[in-house]
Amino acid sequence: MNNPTANIAYKNIALIACSTQFDPTQVPQVTAILAQHGYQVSCQYLQQTVSDLGYVDTDQARANNLIQALLDPTVEVLWFYRGGGGALNLLPYLHRYKQQLLAIPEKIIVGFSDVTAIHSFLNNDLGWRSIHGVNANNHLEMSSANQQPLPDIAALIAEGITYNNVLPLNLLAQQTASVSGTLIGGNHTLVAATFGTHYQPDFEGKILILEDIGVTFRQLDRYLQQLLFLKECNVKAIIFGQYYSMDPNDEERIMYKTVLQQFAAQYDKPVYYFPFFGHGKYNQPFILGESITLQRNQNSAKLEVTEYAACIQAPFHSK
Repeated sequence: MNNPTANIAYKNIALIACSTQFDPTQVPQVTAILAQHGYQVSCQYLQQTVSDLGYVDTDQARANNLIQALLDPTVEVLWFYRGGGGALNLLPYLHRYKQQLLAIPEKIIVGFSDVTAIHSFLNNDLGWRSIHGVNANNHLEMSSANQQPLPDIAALIAEGITYNNVLPLNLLAQQTASVSGTLIGGNHTLVAATFGTHYQPDFEGKILILEDIGVTFRQLDRYLQQLLFLKECNVKAIIFGQYYSMDPNDEERIMYKTVLQQFAAQYDKPVYYFPFFGHGKYNQPFILGESITLQRNQNSAKLEVTEYAACIQAPFHSK
């Protein structure tokens, strides 16, 4: 299999929608923003015939469109237009084409939220890497709702990522000098929907990222109890992202963090907090399906560790 390499520009992208319906009148603005960042945009796969459930089409039609786009040799990057709901329904269709997809070069997809279901299939069943980052329509309000710069796909592949302000949430994380594993996960609701099913990912040797929005702190507590009760969730570590609303007050931020800390105190693996990815003003990109390392930072004098850990993903390596 051919793998993504640093010598490809990754500027030719195709937009696609596999979840909730979108407003077609906004597409020119979205494509213009992408073009301003040097991307050449195709809307060949950005189709919709709104279904009764408000998805962009029926399950089969959405799956067929996605599979066709994945198999298209002219597509370098498949950028999901928006999230919402419905991507989980496509997993049976994708599995039917698993062998055909395994036979083609690895392809880059970009997206988050409902796109978690597609990431999971690509990472766990095909062994592909993918980018957990903003959906294309998140940049309609660059100065207000979303302040995260569009990810530079080629730079992510060539340079990897480093975030230095990841907070250890439990004693295990505070005492762990370094932990590494393959990164998986995304939206908590989508990940939890696979628990106990044929589509539950293999957690062995993995580091799991989780984020969500629109869940109360009591609902989050229930989600976290489910993690504690799982029979098989042998992850190396968990990194929690943002769960509070887009414009939270101090009380809301503290409340959600407290719920996460209570879970972390009971969990037998290192747990970290990085509320700069997810459904917020900032959604820092991660490379799913690729190795990630969390290591304790040291201060500039190299005298002692700081309260933060660094999160590091090296450039894409050949598989």
